[in-house]
Amino acid sequence: MRYDTTAALFEGAATFPGHDIEMRTGPVVPDVFARMLRDREFEVAELGLGFLLRVLEEEPGAFVAIPAFPNRVFRHSCVYVHAGSGIETPADLVGRTIGEFGMYSQDSGVWAKGILADEYGFDPRRNRWVLGGLDIPMAPFDFVPQRRPEGVEIAVETERALGDLLATGEIDALFSANVPASYGGPGVRRLFEDYVPVEQDWYRRTGLFPMMHAVVVRADALAAHPNLARAAYQGFLDAKNAAREHYLGAGRRLYQVHTMLPWASRLAEDDIALMGEDWWPYGITANRAALETFLRYQHEQGLSAHRFTIDEVFAPDLMDT
Repeated sequence: MRYDTTAALFEGAATFPGHDIEMRTGPVVPDVFARMLRDREFEVAELGLGFLLRVLEEEPGAFVAIPAFPNRVFRHSCVYVHAGSGIETPADLVGRTIGEFGMYSQDSGVWAKGILADEYGFDPRRNRWVLGGLDIPMAPFDFVPQRRPEGVEIAVETERALGDLLATGEIDALFSANVPASYGGPGVRRLFEDYVPVEQDWYRRTGLFPMMHAVVVRADALAAHPNLARAAYQGFLDAKNAAREHYLGAGRRLYQVHTMLPWASRLAEDDIALMGEDWWPYGITANRAALETFLRYQHEQGLSAHRFTIDEVFAPDLMDT
């Protein structure tokens, strides 16, 4: 997808050294994932980390990941609740019916459930889960294995959207990477409405910045071009660094004029003060703790039969990054 972290690749300002590349994208992230997993359309593509692990369970070695993470989001903000449900704290989620978009525990859900488990003792097995579309009805994703962990009650809703069910109180909560259209109405609010200080406090204590997606290389493409993983890593790193330099350079000098968002420059200053000047790091070394945490969550939540290790997932020649 085109983000500020990848824009330089789309514009040609960054490339894969030694390779000609053609950038393609789609209207939404699941479209890109489906084209990669179902059709193998791309040699290199962005892919949800949890989607990747589900595929590797059934097709070991089909893809190799590189430690470039174009999509990262703190996830306390992704838990929505019905205003009349009586849910005021994470402890109140016990025994409730919770919706989730597309599949049980996509990347945002893995992180949210894991964080709530570590911080508040949340146990997904004590809830009922409903899978469906966020703002329009849809069936669960058909391009990725739909793993159903033992002991977890999971239903599918294809007639009504989850956001509507939350607004009417027919489900008590919703775990969603995207904001449901019903949010802001009288029936829907966030569990952590003032989520920024909660997420900042969690970051100060853990040092973790959750990655949702990595970049993967098809195994056959890597066999044909052995240096493709390192070249792709360099290209995505250069693109990310170009975006970072924009915030550090023009964003500081041309204060506020490069964006329509008031106080955006102050936000960048605050983020740098908290997280450092490379607040969005690539590579294994800077991300080892976050990656190991995600792999632990994936296994603890019954989404992988064994606990993957970093070297099972990422390109061997990039373990030194």
